Amino acid sequence: MQARTAFRLATLKNGFQPLLTDCKRPIETGWPTRIVDEAEVLAWDRSALLSTGLKLDGDLAVIDVDVKDAPLVGALAGALDARFPGLFRYGLVRHAGGPKEAWIARVDEPFRRLASRRWYRGSDPDDPAVPKHLVECFGSLGTRQFAIDGPHSRDHSGEVSSVYRFAGGASPATTPRASLPVLPKAAYAAACNLFDEIATAAGLTAVKEARARSESAAMCFELDADMVVETREYGAMTVVELERLMRARQAREASTVRCSGSFHDRTRKRTDSHLINWGRYGLGIYDTMTETTWHRRERAPSARFEFLGQLQARNPFHE
Repeated sequence: MQARTAFRLATLKNGFQPLLTDCKRPIETGWPTRIVDEAEVLAWDRSALLSTGLKLDGDLAVIDVDVKDAPLVGALAGALDARFPGLFRYGLVRHAGGPKEAWIARVDEPFRRLASRRWYRGSDPDDPAVPKHLVECFGSLGTRQFAIDGPHSRDHSGEVSSVYRFAGGASPATTPRASLPVLPKAAYAAACNLFDEIATAAGLTAVKEARARSESAAMCFELDADMVVETREYGAMTVVELERLMRARQAREASTVRCSGSFHDRTRKRTDSHLINWGRYGLGIYDTMTETTWHRRERAPSARFEFLGQLQARNPFHE
């Protein structure tokens, strides 16, 4: 038996749902609704995939500290520890290379997602070389998994460049789920709010505010029918194919699909950086870094529509 299989079996025995992943990407179709059992985990022993994910279900919740500045991470950990000491005393701390961390615990009221603003230091928020800092909290009401073991990323030659690990050796494979602390939902909201305060005090700038000052649009109508989008769940799809998919998922009230931003920026290859949804303008692809939503080109409001909207905004009492 492979060591990773033993890790997955121990994780399952401790009350968690392990997932087969390729770095951070889940492999098995239908994983959001599938209940993994021992037989399935043993079948993965033959797989060449080395990484293991953890499905967020029931009362599980994660504070994902996507912050590339170690002092900022330390400041947030200290502020949260002072208010909710059980988080670090009994919870799990997952590392993935660099200062970024994920703090795993339970919650008294399941939720979908809470988030801070996205922050940066510098003069250009659209420069891909400028690190962006964000704290997101995920609960079981959304479709989410977190990679917890094995390779985290690979370099251009395919060699593993970073791996997942847990602080102090306490992981889902060594810690019963029932022993994790149950925090109030307010603790997760506090993590986001505290980081906003810490980032402000550190002199960082919120991306959305910077874009508002430069009058950047919140919506971008530049998607074409044959444009190819690299999705996390379904691979490469054209915009037309995505529209068919999202219409069907909308009817079933299915969870959000994620994709990369390579359709508008070749450097944006992470397939979880954009959220695909269906709304007022049909297909929408939301860029979580710039907080811009992309729509079909032909869905752009007419000049008359925009003019009427401006008039209504000037007169808020108009009905």
